[in-house]
Amino acid sequence: MLRLALACITAFVLAAPAVAAEPLRIHLVSGAREYKSEPSLKAFKAHLEEHYDVTCTASWGHDGIKELENLDALRRADLLILFARRMKLTGEQMQVFRDHWKAGKPVIGIRTASHAFSREENEVFDKQVLGNHYSGHYGNEPVTVTATEAGAKHPVLAGVGAIGSKRLYKAGELAEKTVVLQNGSIGKGTHPVTLVHEYAGGRMFYTSLGVPEDFEDEDFRRMLVNAVAWTTKRDVKELAK
Repeated sequence: MLRLALACITAFVLAAPAVAAEPLRIHLVSGAREYKSEPSLKAFKAHLEEHYDVTCTASWGHDGIKELENLDALRRADLLILFARRMKLTGEQMQVFRDHWKAGKPVIGIRTASHAFSREENEVFDKQVLGNHYSGHYGNEPVTVTATEAGAKHPVLAGVGAIGSKRLYKAGELAEKTVVLQNGSIGKGTHPVTLVHEYAGGRMFYTSLGVPEDFEDEDFRRMLVNAVAWTTKRDVKELAK
């Protein structure tokens, strides 16, 4: 009798449909007018929603903004994608961001994300969370991007070909455990342009690339998608619809 009951239970378990994993929840924050972050992120958001099992929410802002709409959605997000410049958030709104990375939740920072907040907040976010060190930029010149030895082996650059960009960002001394994936050069200066780091147990990705033309580059988009999968500890193939 016991053997029959166990057989029935086993058959029921095997026949039961698999429970689908919930879509990855991503919150995007835009606020860099000079680099047209809003149209770039809206196009990338549409790309993610069309091809990957994700649910995206967003806060659309601008440089110097003091309050973002829909920021509460970040509290429920698995991943923050940030492309903003010198926002002037204070109080509860700034705390929503701090709570995200202090909880070890992942962040993807694009271009001006290195100076997304006030100078004081950037000292923590840029240097400690992202593991970066924004130190200004060169002129609007073509940038040659090459993978480092570590980058060539890293999942974020899997299937990513050559990327060309403009206006190289300068970087000072990076955090101790930062891993540089790509360097950029304009012939008179070479600096890290893509890196990964860990903070509070969470995976962080940052690239100082991200001019509007970069978002039209298939290899740049592939790198960002790989970063979505890597920071959230997902398999990029399983994330695809």
